[in-house]
Amino acid sequence: MSDLSFSEFNITDKNSWKKQAQKELGEKFSKTENWKILPDIDLKAYYTRDDVDSSKVDLLQNCQKKRPGWLNTPIVKYDNPWPTNARLRSAFDNGADAVILSLNSPELVKAELSRTLHSIRLSDSPIFFHTTINSENLFDEISRGAGYYLKGGIANDPLANWMRDGNTYKDAVDNVCNTLKRTKIMREFRPLMVESHVYHNAGADAVQEIAFLLSSAVFYFDKLTDAGISSLHTLNRFFYSVSIGPHYLTEIAKLRALRFLHHRISRAYQIPEELCEPFIHTQTSSFADSRLSPYTNLIRSTTEAMSAIVGGCNALTVQPYDHSFQKSSEFSERIAKNVSLLLASESYLDRVADPAAGSYQLDMMSLKIADAAWDLFLKTEEKGGIISCFESGFIQSEIEKTWQDKIASLHKGNVIVGVNKFREEEQQVTGTPVFEMNSAVFKTLPVRNLAESWEVTLD
Repeated sequence: MSDLSFSEFNITDKNSWKKQAQKELGEKFSKTENWKILPDIDLKAYYTRDDVDSSKVDLLQNCQKKRPGWLNTPIVKYDNPWPTNARLRSAFDNGADAVILSLNSPELVKAELSRTLHSIRLSDSPIFFHTTINSENLFDEISRGAGYYLKGGIANDPLANWMRDGNTYKDAVDNVCNTLKRTKIMREFRPLMVESHVYHNAGADAVQEIAFLLSSAVFYFDKLTDAGISSLHTLNRFFYSVSIGPHYLTEIAKLRALRFLHHRISRAYQIPEELCEPFIHTQTSSFADSRLSPYTNLIRSTTEAMSAIVGGCNALTVQPYDHSFQKSSEFSERIAKNVSLLLASESYLDRVADPAAGSYQLDMMSLKIADAAWDLFLKTEEKGGIISCFESGFIQSEIEKTWQDKIASLHKGNVIVGVNKFREEEQQVTGTPVFEMNSAVFKTLPVRNLAESWEVTLD
């Protein structure tokens, strides 16, 4: 666009914006001038083109998602074959583009998976099988009679499972290697998930999530390439699965930073830029879900879903507002699926590949988070990598510090709606807030919830 198009308007510099903000905000201006999004990351209230490094912004922008839209991917939990089959078919008939099928029993799978998947064509309807079951055995079952080409994948991260329950990861990683080799021609089937949920739900911040997620990914890349799988095949056939929390802009920047750093790692494996676009699945967080204000969970999941979309997710799971404290109802599952449909069909967010492009504020946030995450990633690698750092307690210790900071911030007045303020009046909590203050190093990473740490048991 020509500079003459708006020649009748004077150019407004940053100082003029600052004066106007001071005039309109008065005494509140000093509180907005500096913004701390994470303990070691400070931002100004606004930025202009002169504040950003255009070369770094160009690199950041070139790494973002190139095609608009995302897969609406609800969760269906397995119980019995025919009811589960009915829920799967209903999901696909009513707006789901893909489904995560949560499997909970290896014994049931072999006997009953064929009935569960009856009349569902896995070449047309992507299903991600979320499980800790042996990946190769599971693939044998789901591919039985399903044709030569499947979509979806296996949502199994052996390292994350080890960090949660202490069970060995070595055999499971070998199973993933074998499954990846067997699915070489299935370009839309991803047999490996690398997740951030294990860090997020233990209390990690955005920087720690990305750093440890990338360190896990590098562990898998090395194992898979050592097993004879090409680096290009490896990088294009796994997917990230990332929790999205309530801090709207920070979570947008977190996803954009992840894509930026994924490209940096891909370059180390000599993968051409145009061939290393990651597949990022996101799910709304349960970290701040409250059983006392369940409908607030629903509202929060909508803003988290927007963060995921604006940040550039490829697939989105909106978790039902009641899933963290009871068996989800048909109503809560339908509303969760419809959040994604609403954001696509009515907000038109599926029409733009990167809605955050052009925001100097988000560019700065993304680059600052990326720089901090890269420093922590390098520190983790220098200490021997993800396995050594977990066995030594480094990862647990770093996340524990962040968890304690989050609890302390609630105690000092930081507001999480429906958790420590603005709860439903008829369910007001009496007594002293309960905080977990444990500095011990955990052998495994706990699953935590901010609301449970604040609330006391109701009489």
